[in-house]
Amino acid sequence: MNPEQLFCPNIDCPARGQTGEGNITIHSQQEKRCYCQICDKTFAISKGTLFYRLRTDPQIVMWVVVLLAYGCPLQAIVKAFDFDERTVKNWWQRAGAHCQGVHEAVIASQQYLRHIYKLKNARELETR
Repeated sequence: MNPEQLFCPNIDCPARGQTGEGNITIHSQQEKRCYCQICDKTFAISKGTLFYRLRTDPQIVMWVVVLLAYGCPLQAIVKAFDFDERTVKNWWQRAGAHCQGVHEAVIASQQYLRHIYKLKNARELETR
């Protein structure tokens, strides 16, 4: 667990989203929690991910999600990994919601950059 690669997920924190600033320290290695020295809050390293509050090893969850993505039948996964069908469905829904959120954020940032580019070009044309 490298705290230099993490950022504070607290919305009210002035250092939110900034990595490598030295404000994040390890709070509990066993519980995989970190501490932000700016806002004095602790957070799980999996906060904001598909794996937040899951007790199953993230590698196994990823295997299951990848198998589902490649069309492996749900019943085959349930039988092979000995999981409850509802658990696997929940992981699939969480993965889908997480991917949709990331996709929407990427599209929004691209649209924002496109808008800034158009404004910049319009100003350059006006100054000519």
